[in-house]
Amino acid sequence: MQVNVKDKKENKSLSRQEIICEISFDKAKPSRKDLREAICTATGISPELMVIVSSKGGFGERSGIVLVHAYSNKEALAVEKRHLLVRDGMMEKKKKAAKTVAKKK
Repeated sequence: MQVNVKDKKENKSLSRQEIICEISFDKAKPSRKDLREAICTATGISPELMVIVSSKGGFGERSGIVLVHAYSNKEALAVEKRHLLVRDGMMEKKKKAAKTVAKKK
C-alpha cells in the first residue's frame, strides 16, 4: 500500500494536525487497522494519538482518500467524537441496559 500525504493543517485550538492522505492499494480496500499502520509509518505519528475520521474510495478503484486527526497528547484526544474512537479501538463501546417489561395484571 502506498501512502501520499496531500495536505497537512495545524489546528492549534484543538492541539491537533488534520492530515489528508491519498492511498493506493493492489487488492481490496484495506481495513482501518491496516490504514492506521501504513499512515503511522509514513508520517511518524504515534498510533495511540491518531484517529481515522473518514476513508473514501470509489467502487472498483484502487485508490482512496483518508482524513486523519493526529493529536499532540492523550488529553487533547478527548475532543474527538466517541464513535470514531470506538471504531479505531481506542475506547470501549457502551453496553445498553436491558429493558424490563412490566407485566399487566
